[in-house]
Amino acid sequence: MVVIRAGSAADAAQIAAVQREGWFAAYEGIIPAEIIDRVTAPDDGARVRQSFRTRPWQRMLVAVAPGQEHAVQEGPGQERPGQERPGATAEPAARGIVGYASFGPETDVLSAPWPHPLTSAGEDGNVAELYALYVRPAWWSTGTGRALMERVLARASGTGYLSITLWVLRDNRRARRFYERAGFAPDGATNVLEGLGGVTELRYRRPLDP
Repeated sequence: MVVIRAGSAADAAQIAAVQREGWFAAYEGIIPAEIIDRVTAPDDGARVRQSFRTRPWQRMLVAVAPGQEHAVQEGPGQERPGQERPGATAEPAARGIVGYASFGPETDVLSAPWPHPLTSAGEDGNVAELYALYVRPAWWSTGTGRALMERVLARASGTGYLSITLWVLRDNRRARRFYERAGFAPDGATNVLEGLGGVTELRYRRPLDP
């Protein structure tokens, strides 16, 4: 069983590596590979560290492989030449962090461009949002994603949020099934991501237990 702990800027390189690997695996056939390669281009975690600085309301959880709780942080620059192609799967416990989830107050995806401001319901502490949840493909179907989701829901509920939303690509059937098993359902809102090739995403929502 993985260990779930709070993530920090010190984990940025590993989080970025999980994101890149997860995007290539999850979005194959949905988002063109060249777009994924550009959006997740290795930067030693610089984009993730920036998100910690510019989104102080964001909370990050990471899933760590058993026995890897104190693994040395690694960035793309520390990989051996030729070790990986883009999106390739590393040995399951090779890098410590095998998944992550970020969440916080709901953001206004529909009315404002990136970086999206908070909605009034988010600012008031009523509606949370799951911003991202990714797991290394080698750890799919191991309970890692479910463990991250359960912790997110518990933390959001414990903070006082009444409901939580997320955005998922319409054509990502695997992710939609995962979220539906976690109690989410589409609420009718849609959004087109022009910067990712015009793919459509759906908003999902579920109430939180008091």
